[in-house]
Amino acid sequence: MMRGAGCRMRDSSGGGNPSRKRKRVGVCANDAPPREHPRACAWGSDPDGLPRRKSRTLGSPLAMFACLLLAAPPPAWADDSLPRAQQASFRAALAAAARSIVRIETIGGAQPARDASDPQRTTGFRTADGPTTGVIWSEDGVILSSTFNFVRDPTVITVQLADGRRFVGKLLARDQQSRLALLKVEARGLPAAKWVDAAAIRPGQWAIAAGFGHGSREPALSVGVISGVNRMSGQCVQTDAKTSPANYGGPLLDLSGRMVGVCVPMGTGDDEFAGVDQYDSGIGFAVHADHIRRRLPRMLKGETLKRGLLGLVLDPRDPVVGEPWPDEHRTPPMPLASRPDDKPLPPRQPDGLAIVAPRRGPAAEAGLAEGDVITQVDGEPTIRLIDFRRIVARKAAGDTVEVAYRREKTTATITLKLWSADDFRSTSQPASQPR
Repeated sequence: MMRGAGCRMRDSSGGGNPSRKRKRVGVCANDAPPREHPRACAWGSDPDGLPRRKSRTLGSPLAMFACLLLAAPPPAWADDSLPRAQQASFRAALAAAARSIVRIETIGGAQPARDASDPQRTTGFRTADGPTTGVIWSEDGVILSSTFNFVRDPTVITVQLADGRRFVGKLLARDQQSRLALLKVEARGLPAAKWVDAAAIRPGQWAIAAGFGHGSREPALSVGVISGVNRMSGQCVQTDAKTSPANYGGPLLDLSGRMVGVCVPMGTGDDEFAGVDQYDSGIGFAVHADHIRRRLPRMLKGETLKRGLLGLVLDPRDPVVGEPWPDEHRTPPMPLASRPDDKPLPPRQPDGLAIVAPRRGPAAEAGLAEGDVITQVDGEPTIRLIDFRRIVARKAAGDTVEVAYRREKTTATITLKLWSADDFRSTSQPASQPR
């Protein structure tokens, strides 16, 4: 082997034993010219000593991607400033409202029956022991909650304020239609809740449901948005924040800590369990302040409010815009199951709701008859059935309404007092449900 200039020989045997065969290996010095020892030193040359063109690439595609990833700025999702800011906003909203949220504890009571006339028929939803939630309405000790929290008719009610003070509460009244309960404690100077005007509530706004139902020292939160307004015949706002027995009776807040409404279960029935089966479904309801103000005067007197009924069967069809189809394509009107005979419905009236059949009740006693057209209730037009229902839903049994109607070519206005379902049961009510 030819030794190149600048190279030296070293002993690779690993010791000084002369009996072992020695092997000499060429080692290049740092300043060794590559061409003088190509195989050992010329890393930029081929084994035959010819110059090799060095690659200008950065290596494999994976290595290139790693380099680009390290050089690029961090993605937006890697920055946690937005979630942290949202959490701070939610906590600030709760802190602003915390003094107006109370913890309610009840003792005694029995599981209720769904139908008071049949005590053996009980609901499948059982209430558990544990704290519930309420909201301070006024500084003189008036507190709002949900009727769901008092279905067991407890014998003792205690209310704990945010500062730790405890008071014995008295259940003044219930609103069975709106699922509201009104309590009173003997205290003054309480921090009343601040409410959002119903006209300022818009879909898409943040909504925070708060409640003590989990037994925590501070209210647990569920966050969502306002899904809709004027829901449940105009009584409620709808939210996808999860509402459940954990926060029924508690507030639905905005980001400023103002009360949007009181969280309640809402369904099609009138008992306190109606709508409970929708809990944690993303379909929640809260009764807004405007509706509460309409109901409070009678509740403060200790009256239990029930759904008000006029005792009418109305034409449910909406007005049709445009020319009718030819007779061979026209679909006959759907028969109305609650009509006592098989006669076809009269032509749809464009300015109101035609009375299909009067029932026993306030409307019949006031002289309204079949064929009369109700054009207004309390000064508001009733073009569609949903308009009529929304207006009447603001009232309770025992309230009065002014009904404007047209009979042939004459118009008149009468004042009617709404009945409850119990009033109809006490008379010979037909099988159909009146409105």
